[in-house]
Amino acid sequence: MNKIQQVNYSRFWFFIYALRNEYLQFVPDMIIFMLTECQNIDACVMENNNLNSEEVVESIKELLVSEEELEYLKTLDKEILHKLHAELVAYQHRTEELQKPVYKVMAVATQFIPNFMIAKLAHDFLTPYIIAQVCIHMNPRDAAKIGRSLRTDYMGEVAVYGDPVVTARIGDVMDPQLITDVVRQMAIRNFYNKLGELADLMQERVMTQVIQRLRDPIVTAKIVEYMSDEEKVVRLSRDWPRDLKPQLIEEIRNLGKNELADRLL
Repeated sequence: MNKIQQVNYSRFWFFIYALRNEYLQFVPDMIIFMLTECQNIDACVMENNNLNSEEVVESIKELLVSEEELEYLKTLDKEILHKLHAELVAYQHRTEELQKPVYKVMAVATQFIPNFMIAKLAHDFLTPYIIAQVCIHMNPRDAAKIGRSLRTDYMGEVAVYGDPVVTARIGDVMDPQLITDVVRQMAIRNFYNKLGELADLMQERVMTQVIQRLRDPIVTAKIVEYMSDEEKVVRLSRDWPRDLKPQLIEEIRNLGKNELADRLL
């Protein structure tokens, strides 16, 4: 065993020891949560009543990270559909709260493991959902460094599962070309709702670089369709590639965003 292997071996066992001791301090909190946590499903239904059926189905798709369109869900009664959505949201919340102490410990443990080893563990043994929850408790720059070693399709799923604000902050400090590759992967799987949400939150400087590298009017227009901040879209449009801007505006118009398209001329 050479010196590098010895260092990594020592780091591994230090990680196991830290995990054991750090985890124990969270056990009382977990027990308290298990005894007291009770989700109010009806409240969740009321909160999401302002969503139409298409938006609810899109949200369910992202919760499940499904590549299926799930169009058949739109045939459900609106009340039943909202109830199903609320149950899924509540289940995800319960799962996140129960596992939060573990994710915090894993975030601490990443400081003692080389990034390429974390990526290997992630690809082989950890779901994108787990990595997304761990990233919540990490410094964005540290999370971005790990992202360099992850597959782009895997990172796309992490983005879907992740807290949008946290994911946006990580994206702000990542290589724009890497972000562009991840966007392409997410677009292939039609995760435009999440892409629009992230585009609203990420720095304009980064979004400008991504759009210029993407050079895909159709994908860009679909992202714009799901963005809420139209003023940001107008500002971003000033730096769109000149040779693609007319087609991009036309694609936005084809998506029913006529007023926005007129502002981009």
